[in-house]
Amino acid sequence: MRTLLPARTLIVAAIPCLLAMPGDNRQEIPTTPQLERVQPELFSASGAQPNAWADYDNDGDLDLFVGFRYRANRLYRNDGRTFTEVAAQVGLADTVETRAAAWGDFDGDGDFDLFVGFAARAQGRAKLYRNDDGGRRFTDVAVQYGIALEGTTRQPAWIDYDQDGDVDLFVAYRDQANRLLRNDGTRFTDVTEQTRIGDPRKTVGVAWFDMDQDGDLDAFVANQDGDQDGFFRNDGGKFTDIAPQLGMSWGGRPADQGSVGPAIADYDNDGDLDLFVATYGPDVLWQNQGDGTFKLVSRGTALAGDYHSTTAAWGDYDNDGWPDLFVSSYLADQAEVPDHLFHNERGTFVNATPASILERGGSHGVVWADFDADGDLDLALANNHRDGAHHLYRNTLPPDRARRSLQVRVVDDRGRWMHPGAEVRLYDAATGGRIGTGLVDSGGGYCSQGATPVHFGLPEGTSRVRVEVTAFRGGKRVTTVVDNVDPAAHRGRALEVRIP
Repeated sequence: MRTLLPARTLIVAAIPCLLAMPGDNRQEIPTTPQLERVQPELFSASGAQPNAWADYDNDGDLDLFVGFRYRANRLYRNDGRTFTEVAAQVGLADTVETRAAAWGDFDGDGDFDLFVGFAARAQGRAKLYRNDDGGRRFTDVAVQYGIALEGTTRQPAWIDYDQDGDVDLFVAYRDQANRLLRNDGTRFTDVTEQTRIGDPRKTVGVAWFDMDQDGDLDAFVANQDGDQDGFFRNDGGKFTDIAPQLGMSWGGRPADQGSVGPAIADYDNDGDLDLFVATYGPDVLWQNQGDGTFKLVSRGTALAGDYHSTTAAWGDYDNDGWPDLFVSSYLADQAEVPDHLFHNERGTFVNATPASILERGGSHGVVWADFDADGDLDLALANNHRDGAHHLYRNTLPPDRARRSLQVRVVDDRGRWMHPGAEVRLYDAATGGRIGTGLVDSGGGYCSQGATPVHFGLPEGTSRVRVEVTAFRGGKRVTTVVDNVDPAAHRGRALEVRIP
């Protein structure tokens, strides 16, 4: 699925290790990613904010929705060798400033629908677009389904918080309490008050995962303007903010600081999920201690730089088995703020920021996805300044390295995307050694979402693997196992794991 159009290649220049462990004198140079611009005549519009990947037309490849400030929103249909912009054709070309987008199959018909939220109350209510006729058209059914939401919308997320088999909708707001909408089949019911998750602080980002491994999804909310962060523990459908108890509320920040984009990954490959938070102020990395608590491990490292960060995205761009981290930066009055790329060196990090800065232009949405199905992760970046641009980059790992990967698509027993927040673990079938742990994306972060397969890079010599998918049912963690998987048999397509 490679485009034959001319491409511009960006070479990332490595910088010596900034985060070596005590006693570790290595000065290793990370794998240098080579990133090609894809169809620059198409992916070049300024003022982009959210972006979200999903296979909306069910043709086997990933398509990309991008929301804009100054122009109509765009839907880039992946046609295998090239992308075609079809938003107006299918009914998704809203022209008001768009701040939020997330794909999810809310009606359970097997295709991806789209929630879209706008920048301010004056710009109208949010829209819930139902996917009709196999993606040929989208119909706004928000009012019909009881979602007449207005306000300064930020990150949405699709999650099955009540474990009834359909996806519910969480929406973060900057000007009012966050909202949780329970999916009751024919319409949504606002359960914010009864579930106690209506944080009134200025929330812009959210990340859902089972932080305490008790069998349900919890929510970390990133708050701005000096507000403390929240960490809402799910106790049977009722939520309690335990961020102060965990020491993760980050109180006492000045009004010009705040958290923005949380991102989840098992960065240290110990089997549990850790939390990075991009902030206006020093960025933070919380290491999961495996007992429902987290330890701040970024202080004094390059990860804690005050980059005025907006969004972060984990992705193993070199397929070495360790998730790397892209962090975007933004200043309202400057289009020349650089982004940062950190290479994961077995749990420590090397600053691999490009010598000529990879992106300038006020980056917002950042998502890794293997759109060309060649085995390595590609990168979509949305920059919201008038002088910025929306770019799509292809990762050009050597073919033998790109093929050292496996993508896992988690669906229900009818093949539907109903398990956002599920955990996927990969083990070497021969040795039993853990290769990695990933999360089915629910829309966590800020201005970013990917209803995509979970990607794993594989250590050299891996021939067969064991896949374990942990989902949630009846307040319990239920694990489905697929043994003796040959990754070579799934090149160019994801391994589909169905959860009964």
